[in-house]
Amino acid sequence: MMNLQDLRDELATRATSADQHSGDLLPGVQQKIRRTKQRRAFGALGMVAVLAAVAATLVPTMRPTPPADNPPEDYTRDGLTVPGTVGSDKLLKAWIGDRGQSSLSFAWTPTTDSLTVHANCEAAGALYAIRFRINGWYLGDASCDTGPDAWAMGSGVTLAPDSAFWLASPVGKPAQVSADLIELESGRPAGKDGRMWFGIYSTSPNPPSSNSAPARYAPVDAGAYQKDGVVYRKTIGGDTLAAAGVADPGRPEVRFSFTATGAKLSLRPFCTANAGSDGDNPPYTVEMRIGPGQPFKATCEASSTDAGKDGGLTIASPVPAGQRVDVVAKILPTSPHLIGMPSDVRLGLGVYFQGPQRVVDGMELPEQTEVAGYRYRLAEVKTAPGPDRRLATDTPADRPYVVAYGGSRLGTGEFRASLTVGTTETGVGVAPDAGGLGIGWDAHGAAPSERATLTVAEGKPTTGTLILAIYLPD
Repeated sequence: MMNLQDLRDELATRATSADQHSGDLLPGVQQKIRRTKQRRAFGALGMVAVLAAVAATLVPTMRPTPPADNPPEDYTRDGLTVPGTVGSDKLLKAWIGDRGQSSLSFAWTPTTDSLTVHANCEAAGALYAIRFRINGWYLGDASCDTGPDAWAMGSGVTLAPDSAFWLASPVGKPAQVSADLIELESGRPAGKDGRMWFGIYSTSPNPPSSNSAPARYAPVDAGAYQKDGVVYRKTIGGDTLAAAGVADPGRPEVRFSFTATGAKLSLRPFCTANAGSDGDNPPYTVEMRIGPGQPFKATCEASSTDAGKDGGLTIASPVPAGQRVDVVAKILPTSPHLIGMPSDVRLGLGVYFQGPQRVVDGMELPEQTEVAGYRYRLAEVKTAPGPDRRLATDTPADRPYVVAYGGSRLGTGEFRASLTVGTTETGVGVAPDAGGLGIGWDAHGAAPSERATLTVAEGKPTTGTLILAIYLPD
């Protein structure tokens, strides 16, 4: 099993995973990462917004926004400090709560869509976290950490300009915010010894980079589908948009059609109905009917208004090339007892024709992929039998690159694999019992050539194939 620190490390190393391959991430890790994000990590959509609300409305604990030409100062109260700068982020507002104050609710009007929040809390006993919602939209749980790295850059969460959160709570519109300090496992409020403190920081509107890899918000290309702020780009990596649709706000169904080419299809839903869920047992799912046959289901979620970039479910073409395919996507409750759904729910679906793939022992490697807004092409593939437990290759010198790593089914039992570039472990994968490693993605900026090594650290492979592939800018 992967422990909490492994999961935190994995979250950091996945910061630049390929945008179109969320469904390909090493499956054992993917499930654990999802739960960690939901229950123990800062919520990527809105913690920044929550904390800005706190600072902007609780007058006794605010510090004023400093003039733009003056460096911000630390804010200190009752022995606690919110630093004026964290890396290049500059403090705009700060708030330090009273001990025993475990619940807050207040109004707030956001004034920018590019913020970074650094937050902290403390409570004795079990694991505690701060749970945040804006206008009923669940933003995430921020774990308590009072160690020396609590205000490090890695502890921050950015509310980016492309966040789906802004569709429901746009800049300049008043919002209602709640923050609760809770025991993580039970959800009960913290006792009288609990305390929360936060800082809201100005930050770059550009997406963050990992391993110095280039990163950007991919531009909207010619032929993209756009409606009500949601975008399905025409081309993502090697995949091409077949058709897309976005329902009017509040409508839980969308329909459209396209003509099949015979290529596999990538289904990429966009759904905000679970915005109020805390991550466990989400109440809504998306049902997608693609031509004849049984429908497919996917989790109702939306991380970015660039709706196609996070990948999706890949299926075979339901009809031969040249035939019409009718598409229907619906939001459905997971329980028959659930009545109604959010009035401002957003639903979209993009169907993409999958680009050419290179197949290695049943594992597909796209000839072109997209990572952090940039396109890369497959340049090199190396393999080794699973029982070898180790596979290495040299990285390219002085140019950005992406390493795809993983493998097919290695046998029975659980497996843990790690990717090391030079002397730094930059990727981790876990395969559950009777499962393969899948494919993980790790982007790097231009640097001298190093040795990339995939190692099976736990488990005894008896079959399967280890895979290392290098992608170069296209």
